Amino acid sequence: MTPDHKTPEQPTPVGQARRLKRSRPGTTQRKRLVAAGVSGAVLSVALGSLVLTGLPMLQGNATAGKTTPPPVVITTPATPETFPTFERQDYVQPAVAPSATEPVEATSIKVGAEPTGEKMPEGLAGLSLDTDHMVDVQMNPDNSNLAERLKMANNPVLRFGGQGVDRRFFWTSTDEPIPDWELVPAYPTDKRPIIKVTPEVLENVNRLLVVGNARILMSADMGHLDNARTADLAKWAHKIFGDRLVGLSLGNEPNGWGASSYEYRTRRPQPWSFEKYIAEAIPLAQAVKDAAPEVKIVGPDVYTEQWWKEYVNAGVPNLEALAFHNYPLSACPKEPEGTPKERTIANMMSRVTHDSAFDYARAAVEVAEPHGLMTWNTETNASSCSGSSPVTKNHASGLWTLSYALTQAEAGVTMLNFHGGFEACRGGAPMSPLCDTGSVGKPTGDMVMRPGFYGIMMTNKLGAGDFLRSEMAGNENIYAYPVKHADGTMSIMVVNQNDPQVQAPAEITLTLPTQAATGTMTQMAGESFESEDTTRIDGQESNGEPLETQGRIPGFKAGDQTFTVTLNSGTATILNFTF
Repeated sequence: MTPDHKTPEQPTPVGQARRLKRSRPGTTQRKRLVAAGVSGAVLSVALGSLVLTGLPMLQGNATAGKTTPPPVVITTPATPETFPTFERQDYVQPAVAPSATEPVEATSIKVGAEPTGEKMPEGLAGLSLDTDHMVDVQMNPDNSNLAERLKMANNPVLRFGGQGVDRRFFWTSTDEPIPDWELVPAYPTDKRPIIKVTPEVLENVNRLLVVGNARILMSADMGHLDNARTADLAKWAHKIFGDRLVGLSLGNEPNGWGASSYEYRTRRPQPWSFEKYIAEAIPLAQAVKDAAPEVKIVGPDVYTEQWWKEYVNAGVPNLEALAFHNYPLSACPKEPEGTPKERTIANMMSRVTHDSAFDYARAAVEVAEPHGLMTWNTETNASSCSGSSPVTKNHASGLWTLSYALTQAEAGVTMLNFHGGFEACRGGAPMSPLCDTGSVGKPTGDMVMRPGFYGIMMTNKLGAGDFLRSEMAGNENIYAYPVKHADGTMSIMVVNQNDPQVQAPAEITLTLPTQAATGTMTQMAGESFESEDTTRIDGQESNGEPLETQGRIPGFKAGDQTFTVTLNSGTATILNFTF
């Protein structure tokens, strides 16, 4: 559900925050041995408490088809190979806080040579924006540093959609006047106008994409259904964006369009159903295919899973991907303290939230895969609730962004778009990965990278490749995401979600599939979970050091297959190896 940052107490549709674990029928499970307890301030929520609080479950048998995977087998050579000495200065992590004294259980990570079958794509994590932003000053690379920010994120996708597309988005290729549509405000002071998007606007957006090395996912207005106009939009979008256009969504969150007490969301009279939606969507998709057969359809962009199976079985022309929206902590009215839906750092960092994100994504993948479709999470963030909370703007949100994206990718999702905007840093949407240094209504074009954007950059820095099978034992707040690249090198993202102000650094013993010739590292760190302006990569306000200049992993020697490294709490570290 797309947030409107000033909206008071928005209703949360049933299923918006569905986070209970789901099995992967017919597939092997990831293997992990974890500590019985949870250390420090990062509190895991017991599964029993999830059930007791009545959090809704995904449909189906949660235990059907579970299988135990075979152990990861590592072969150690009887006579180890001798490698030339790897000469490089050791990487220096930030100083540990004096208060970080609580021990973290030693953890082992064993990485096998076998792929899991899922891919880590290039540019996995991108941005989701309301279509209103297509005409903003930041879209002009001559007037903003947005392109520079995008370039550091390594080929991300900008998805334009959100609630604006079905309410305030008017496409015309002939410069028609803006229509006199009735606009229902999202909140009492909402004065956002209808925007007119023309080929000239798309040309300006394309300049940003070219300079910023980014791609685009467009959305079409279904709030004012017009097949010919949408087909014309698709034709022009393909002409201007070419291969940078990854697809076209038809409307935004149509499962929530039925008339309700919150009039802003209403786009259709009751009774509203999937059958009524698809009766409109199929002719619209066919019109797009007829006008621009190269443009792929993406959908249904809904925030509950009930429409997934019906949608992929409906015969939508030129369908490329099953798209869903998910905000894990989006019970917007204040929850009783200690419940799993409460917007707290403890819940955001918990093992239950992590595993539930995997299971929800995997449920979508299992619907899409039999139809040859990709699975995209086209609008997401930690919460869709309005206003600031403990899960916005801070270092913890950056770590969550990274770990959530990689968890979804391990499940088979190949694109995620973290929702935000280009509003002012003071007074704008607090969950946005980027914000403008100007005041409200007076942007400067100078975009500040919040911790969430550092998480996006670090995610994409892992690089494309095949996820590898792995096993872990030890502290349950440490995660590993190993990827083998096409050139035979390997990178392992190790996320230590322990509190950097409470927990001491973690001793991690890593075993690789074979001996490594070189080992370097790059790291995202911040002073505390709560800090809002300390998240950096390699201490820099950028995506950090390139591979060629990264420091050596402390404790690593050329020829090592097993070694131990100590990593600070509250960090995400990419360990890079050649063989």
